[in-house]
Amino acid sequence: MKTSTSIESFRQFAAAYAPFPWELNEDTHQKDVRGKHSVLVSLVRYWHVLGYLETLASQGKLRSVMDIGSYPGSFIKIIRHFFGQGVAYIGIGLGFSAEYKTEMEKLGGTLFETELDPEFIQPKAVREWPFSGVDCCIFLDVIEHLVNPIDCLDRINKSLRMGGKLIITTDNITALGYIVPMLRRGESPNIPPVRSHLFYRGDWRPHFKELSRGELAFFLEYCGFTLQEHQYFEREQGDYYFDANGQVYRQSRYKGFKGMVRKALFRYLPHLRDHQVLIAEKVVECDAQKSSRPSPTEDMGEWLRIRESFGL
Repeated sequence: MKTSTSIESFRQFAAAYAPFPWELNEDTHQKDVRGKHSVLVSLVRYWHVLGYLETLASQGKLRSVMDIGSYPGSFIKIIRHFFGQGVAYIGIGLGFSAEYKTEMEKLGGTLFETELDPEFIQPKAVREWPFSGVDCCIFLDVIEHLVNPIDCLDRINKSLRMGGKLIITTDNITALGYIVPMLRRGESPNIPPVRSHLFYRGDWRPHFKELSRGELAFFLEYCGFTLQEHQYFEREQGDYYFDANGQVYRQSRYKGFKGMVRKALFRYLPHLRDHQVLIAEKVVECDAQKSSRPSPTEDMGEWLRIRESFGL
């Protein structure tokens, strides 16, 4: 993915970034992100997304962006800094406070509150999305929180114009960070029950399931998209800090021999990296896709035929 903003330039943006008060992660139990604003925490991930948005802008195809799960609101500031007020911004999610709404409005954003996951164990009200013809949707580290992403992907499809783009970032289930604990201690990569929706059912949702590239490609095709680009990368979350002069520097948690081994593994086995970014294009209208794709069934024979059609 080509970018016009280098990672060094994006570090400078992160150093000058003025966060909202709620972005500072002061109450988190994770020491490596405590007190850091969201752009510093998600620096590498946001930089990858910015690169593709810059590509769209250079092609004259970035007039509107829809941000799914838009809290904490950092991406509207990124869009305003790099693309100005000419790009319409739509934020979709749950639990927007009055303060959040006010700040988004000041930046020229439009917010819409609705349930993203109707199959959640205790869902909120589902509202029909009133948007259409959107150029690009960003779906950043959200899909892994959904019990079933199909309803949300269908609504994204309806909101995008034909040929519109969908950018997804998400954890990678085949990451080295999951494989090593399984091999060494028999630990599962699944979310522990106490950290799951079995115990927390607020507007912010715990992870439900990390996905592989193949699983993501299936959901995209099922909902009328074609996967155009996919890249594994190391998120490096928590590896960026401010120095005494307020500049951003990187301090990797993996040094010495361990760092060398990881670097070699990632070179030859990129699917061991911990994160992934996908670029998809809307190629079929949602209603047409729904009429042609397999539907859930209670009939065992029909289910087996569906599985056979997918080689399963």
